[in-house]
Amino acid sequence: MASAVVSTNVCMIRSFVQMADDTKTALLAAAKRLVGERGYAGTSVRELAAVSGTNLAAVNYHFGSREKLLDQAILEPFLEWAGRVAELAPTDPDLGPLEQLAARARPAVDGLSEAQPAFAVFLEALLQAQRSPELHGQLVEHYAEQRRRAAESIAASARGRQLPPRMVEVVASYMLAVVDGLQLQSLLDPDAVPTGEELAAFYEGLAAAARADGKQRSQEQSQ
Repeated sequence: MASAVVSTNVCMIRSFVQMADDTKTALLAAAKRLVGERGYAGTSVRELAAVSGTNLAAVNYHFGSREKLLDQAILEPFLEWAGRVAELAPTDPDLGPLEQLAARARPAVDGLSEAQPAFAVFLEALLQAQRSPELHGQLVEHYAEQRRRAAESIAASARGRQLPPRMVEVVASYMLAVVDGLQLQSLLDPDAVPTGEELAAFYEGLAAAARADGKQRSQEQSQ
C-alpha cells in the first residue's frame, strides 16, 4: 500500500515538473515571438499569457518578472547572432589577418538576409541592456567570448602568430564590427551592401599591397 502511494506521488511530481517546464517553454517562445513583432516595450504580460496559452501569474512564477522573461527572450537571439559571427572562420591556418577577412567576407554577406530576424532582436537586446545591468553584464560576457574565439583563429595562423597580442585583439574586434556593420546596413538599405565577392576582392587587394610593400622594404634593407 505504502509503495503504491509513493509511486503515485512520484508520478504526480513528475507530471507537475513537466507541466512547469512546458509552461516555461511556452512563455519563452511567446516572448521571442512578441519581441520580434512588437519590440520590448510593446510586449505586455497580458499578451505573453494569451500567446503562450498560460495565465498572468505564470510570468512572475516562472521568471520573476516580465522584464526577466523578456531579457531571456532577447538574450538567446543575441547569442545566436554572435555565434553566427564567430563561426565565420577560415579553415586554412596559414592565412594572414587580411586573407582571413577575405575568407570570411563571402559567407558573411551571403548570410545577411537569413540572419536579419535574429539581428533585429539583437538590437533590442543592446537597447534594453542600457537599462538592465544584469542583461548588460551577460551581453558583455558573451561578446567577449566571440572576440576571444576570433582572436584564437587569428593567432592560430602563421602570420597571426607574428602579431603582438594586443594587435590580435584589435583585428578580432574589427572582424566583429565589420559583420555587425554589414548587417545593420542590410537591415536599412540592402542594395547598398557590397557583395561577398566585392568585399573579398577588397581585402585580397589590401593583402597583395601589404605583401608587395613588405617585399620592397625587405629589399631596401638588404641593400
